[in-house]
Amino acid sequence: MKVFVSAGETSGDRLGASLVRELGRRRPGLSFFGMGGERMEKEGVVRVADSAEISVVGLFEVIGKLPAVWRTARRLERAAIRERPAAAILIDFPDFHLRLGRRLARRGVPVVYYVSPQVWAWRSGRVKGMKAFVRRMITLFPFETEIYRRAGIDAVCAGHPIADEVEERLRTDPPVPRRPGRQRIAVMPGSRAGEVRRHWPILRDAARRLAAERAADVVVVPAPGVADALFPGAEEAGMTFHRGDPEPLLAASDVLLVSSGTSTLQGALCGVPMVVVYRTSAATMALARRLVKTPHIALANIVAGERVVPELVQEEATVEGVRREAARFLDSSDAADAVRRRWAEVREKLGPRGASARAAEAVLEVLPA
Repeated sequence: MKVFVSAGETSGDRLGASLVRELGRRRPGLSFFGMGGERMEKEGVVRVADSAEISVVGLFEVIGKLPAVWRTARRLERAAIRERPAAAILIDFPDFHLRLGRRLARRGVPVVYYVSPQVWAWRSGRVKGMKAFVRRMITLFPFETEIYRRAGIDAVCAGHPIADEVEERLRTDPPVPRRPGRQRIAVMPGSRAGEVRRHWPILRDAARRLAAERAADVVVVPAPGVADALFPGAEEAGMTFHRGDPEPLLAASDVLLVSSGTSTLQGALCGVPMVVVYRTSAATMALARRLVKTPHIALANIVAGERVVPELVQEEATVEGVRREAARFLDSSDAADAVRRRWAEVREKLGPRGASARAAEAVLEVLPA
């Protein structure tokens, strides 16, 4: 039995890989094809398209990639028509997947949407449109489930699998030790090339100043598929790179300088204080400020329900701003420990272990027996 599965960015690729692995354990005869990254491919997903081809952030930034987006959507739809999957699993990436989902549903393919669009944050009107084609919605947080159920959509909460993943990696790979007598500054500037280009110069220069002011090592943690060429000046500044799973490195870091995204949850689950930055085009930010309803942008702060760590957005995201906020954690054990205590509470809010297993069971209930 064939299943179409599609993820459009690094975080979705990670979730998709875990889901496919759990589905394979429960139904060994399943085969998978669609769009994803390296993690999904390693789990056996035959890639019709590489998610890196269309991964972009920003409401206006996507315009330059529209031809590639349209080509990819057509390629995926043709593959689904040809292979006739028993179901389609669409993971996050709503601006792309909501349109694709409608087209697949018209072709008679049951659509399971995993990681519900954040209608509680902005564009709540999308819920009505999803009711017409989403067979089942799988959410990460309980409050999301209630939103969709009230709208008449079959929704179940699986919980967030990132908690399981981080815990497993920390259990199998012990924290990377620091050099004696030195602090460690970790830098994660984003999972997309555009994000890295906007954030890297700020985070690089802030980290360089922090390291010069104290005995500290700076380690850059690139996202999978992000080329070394996007980190100019790193080696000249004496920075090193950590490739592979970031958790063992983060668990033994004193502060994380990070772009807003799922990486903030990874950092929280590893117990590291952080400074969150986010920059996009002026046009995109102006529109977002009118539409977004949440008071925080960092997922870790959103789950916590308060601003546990600083968020520096647009004009506030400066070298001096990042340096100043990070120095508070590097120079005050009390400030750092207070954040770590709050991160322990965030872990509890993400629910019990087994999120990917629960998501797999929710998918299997939609598939033919």
